[in-house]
Amino acid sequence: MSLTGSRLAMVALATLAGCATPGASDDGVPSLKLSPAALGRPLDLQQHITLHAAGHEQQMDVLLEVDPARVKLAIVAMGQVAARIEWDGRTLTEWRSTWLPGPVSSARILNDMQLSLWPLAAVQAALPAGWQASDDGGTRTLANDGATVLVVRHPAADVIELDQRRDHYQLTIVSQPATVGAAP
Repeated sequence: MSLTGSRLAMVALATLAGCATPGASDDGVPSLKLSPAALGRPLDLQQHITLHAAGHEQQMDVLLEVDPARVKLAIVAMGQVAARIEWDGRTLTEWRSTWLPGPVSSARILNDMQLSLWPLAAVQAALPAGWQASDDGGTRTLANDGATVLVVRHPAADVIELDQRRDHYQLTIVSQPATVGAAP
């Protein structure tokens, strides 16, 4: 990969994670901090993510494992592990590669994942005043005082499309069962 490609990958990861932490600006999305058990089922997935932001496209892979006690996530970009994230419902821990941009926020990655995968009732219960979440069976919408902030679509059983309208990025996530020995 060229130096330009490496820089693009770092910019893409920074955009994916969001440069603002929830609550730090008016553009943020509230931090849900949902328990792993609130998902209501175990997950063991290999995900291929395509990020569209600022006129560029970047692809990366994620290994995701959720059980009632914890969420484990490994982000792989440029053929290398960029970050490992673990959430036990109380503490968010992270290991980051030295080349991963500083602004990448593990909390933001966890939040986007919870907004996309956790049950609507759990998301709604965690939202502060002024925020609303709705789901019509194929599209989940997060709004702040009636203004749409994020839209999550499930066009197929193994595909999630996330459109973060305030931060201007879109993710297409294709999931498949993780292979044996590929735990994050």
